Amino acid sequence: MLDGRRVYVQVPAYRDSELLVTIQSLIETASHPDQLRIAIAWQYGPDESHVEEQLRRYDRVELLKIPACESQGCNWARRLLQNGWSGEPYTLFIDSHHRFVMGWDEQIIGMYEALRLNGIAKPILTAYLPPYNPHADPQGRTECLFKIHVLERYQGLVFRLTGHAIPNWQRLNSPVRAHFTSLHFLFSGGIFNKDIPVDPLIYFFADEVAIALRAYTHGYDIFHPHHNLGWHLYDRSTRVTHWSDHPAWRKKQELSYERLRLLYGGKLRGHDGIGSVRSISDYEHYIGMPLSSGES
Repeated sequence: MLDGRRVYVQVPAYRDSELLVTIQSLIETASHPDQLRIAIAWQYGPDESHVEEQLRRYDRVELLKIPACESQGCNWARRLLQNGWSGEPYTLFIDSHHRFVMGWDEQIIGMYEALRLNGIAKPILTAYLPPYNPHADPQGRTECLFKIHVLERYQGLVFRLTGHAIPNWQRLNSPVRAHFTSLHFLFSGGIFNKDIPVDPLIYFFADEVAIALRAYTHGYDIFHPHHNLGWHLYDRSTRVTHWSDHPAWRKKQELSYERLRLLYGGKLRGHDGIGSVRSISDYEHYIGMPLSSGES
C-alpha cells in the first residue's frame, strides 16, 4: 500500500470491555497496519484504569481521554473524532466492538477505487456487519451479508433500521447499491469528514438515516461491500450504554426528534444539513418511501 492510501480510523468507545480486542483485531488483520491512524474517543468509567496502558502500547493509536460522566453521547464523540482528521485520503468509522477479516484494508480500498474507476465520484461503502459472539470467538462468527432496511417509524419519522440477509450474497462480484448508512462500519474518502460532519444534536437513533440523507444530497453514492470485512457485536452485555449512565438522555432524544423533523423537512442546511447536489425528494425517490408521514 502506498503512503497515499493512509486510513484515518475513528472509534468512539463508551465503557466497552471489547475495545482492546477490537483494536488488536483491527491492527493484526490489516495488510498494512503502518498506514492506519487510529483515533479513539475513550469515554472511560471508574473500572477502566488498566485499559490506557494497554492501548498506548500501539503506536498507531491516538487516545482522546474523556471521563464517561462528561460524555454527551456517541455522535458528540464522533464529531470530536472527525475534527481530528489530518488529510488522510480515506476514513473508516467503526464501533468499539468488532472483529475483522484478514486484509480488510486492502479489500475495502480496492472496492472503493474500483467504484471510482466506474464513474462514482464520491462512494461510501457501509454495512451492518454480521454478528460475532465474544464468548465463542472465532467459532461464533456468522457468515452473511446484510442490506439495510427500515425497521420502524417514530412519530411519523423513519427512525430505526435493520439488516436483512442479501439473497445469494456468496455470488456477488461487485458492491451493492444501498439506501442507508451504518455508523458502525462506514468507509469513504477522508474529505467526508469535512463534507458530512456528524450532527452531535442527534443523540443516537436515526443518526444513520440522517447521515445517508445528507450524504446523498451532497452527491455521495452509498454501497454495501460484496465481501464480508468483519463482524459486529449487537449484544450490549459487554458494555455500559450511555443512556444507562445519563438520566438526561431522554431530553437529548426528544431534541433529536425535532432535529430530524427539521432535517427531513429541508429546513436544516449548511454545515449540519442538506446538500445542494440532490434534493430530499431525490433521496425519497431513491429509497422508495417518504422520510416523514406527517404523523406526530
